[in-house]
Amino acid sequence: MKEGNDLKYRAYFDVPIDTVTKNMRGSSPYLLERLIEELDNAVDIKLSFFLYNNPFLHEKLEQLSDEGCLVHIYSIPLNGYTKQSVQIHNPIKNRSFPSSKYKYAEKIYRRIEEKLYPNIKLSLFPHTYVWYKQLFSRGKEAYSLHNKSMLVEMRDGSTKCISLSSNLAFADPPHSDNLLVVENERYATNMFRTYFDLLDRHSLSLAEYKEFSLSKYDFEYQVKPTDLDPDNYYGCYYTAPFITYNGQGSNHFVQGKIIDFIKSAKQKIYVCSQHFMDIDPFDKAARSVLTSLGELADMSPLMEIKVLKQTRANNQAQGKRTHIAEEYIKRIKDAEQRYLSPTVHDKFIIVDDKIIVMTANITPTQFAWGYPHAMKYAVNNEVHIVENCFSEINSFHFIEDIELAENYKAHFQTLWAISNEI
Repeated sequence: MKEGNDLKYRAYFDVPIDTVTKNMRGSSPYLLERLIEELDNAVDIKLSFFLYNNPFLHEKLEQLSDEGCLVHIYSIPLNGYTKQSVQIHNPIKNRSFPSSKYKYAEKIYRRIEEKLYPNIKLSLFPHTYVWYKQLFSRGKEAYSLHNKSMLVEMRDGSTKCISLSSNLAFADPPHSDNLLVVENERYATNMFRTYFDLLDRHSLSLAEYKEFSLSKYDFEYQVKPTDLDPDNYYGCYYTAPFITYNGQGSNHFVQGKIIDFIKSAKQKIYVCSQHFMDIDPFDKAARSVLTSLGELADMSPLMEIKVLKQTRANNQAQGKRTHIAEEYIKRIKDAEQRYLSPTVHDKFIIVDDKIIVMTANITPTQFAWGYPHAMKYAVNNEVHIVENCFSEINSFHFIEDIELAENYKAHFQTLWAISNEI
């Protein structure tokens, strides 16, 4: 929904040719450069990344902080970064060197902790979530902060709400990804400001987290939701363990919005997601985006439905559900499904000339919600039960803009042309 001449949508896309070589500038050097350009002249930046370890993005934020920009980064504890060493390519020197996601996150976290740039703050959101009992293993916790987004206040008074399908993480392989900028749209701005305010309330400074960790595991960090009026955030929403909408769990609420959006289709639906298998969800109160496609096809048999994803049953932990999902799509009249592995990492749904751009995959956990939910962790033959809120954090933009939808369609068709039929 456009509001005046000042509203701007911009989207950037990356489809890598080489999907193996890990670049020292992160998983997408192209999107990194576009993001850095978007941050010029910022006076206040709030950043929420599942993984925050890109040294070149951080270098840009340090430069901006020297110019007076206030920067607040929210991410997960170092426990969530893998220490597995991989070969990283330096294109300038044309050589490779061993490193890991953990190593560069640790370097950045230490720079912030040393207060080399006092305008930069780092807060951690250690909330984890499991639906069924899980064997606890430090370093493999399921952290709920999956989202990759930024709220940027500019020197000229404008505001940018930025969402990415990628962390731009150092030591990640290249993927197809996209970066969306929504500028001066009041509902998105309201949502992003509310999200970062609530995230700040529920996050811990580095000093607070160190104190917390002396006596507790991360899975003992509890969160209670705050209720919001969804009318204040028309077309832009977050799922989070600290958000309900009119008393409804945020994940259930957003899933309902997605299903309504899909069922408004008249001609076509294109789904592009790394994972697409929210069938037989863990949470029996949740619905299914996937089965809503089948219901729509039954009502509108001439509908063009295309599903593009990355994962197959043999390369995913939830392989059984992936197989069931693929078999379900095969039964939808005229629906086509393809995969492009390991390339596809985008997360969007095109409905005619409208689009949902999100940071979430369409999985059994993304739309699950439970509060209070008894999360069970097995530690040294003892079961710890924590009454907590089960929810995954992601952002969702529901946009009616023909030009933007056409840009995403072109990106989808580029990927579709090089993908494999299922």
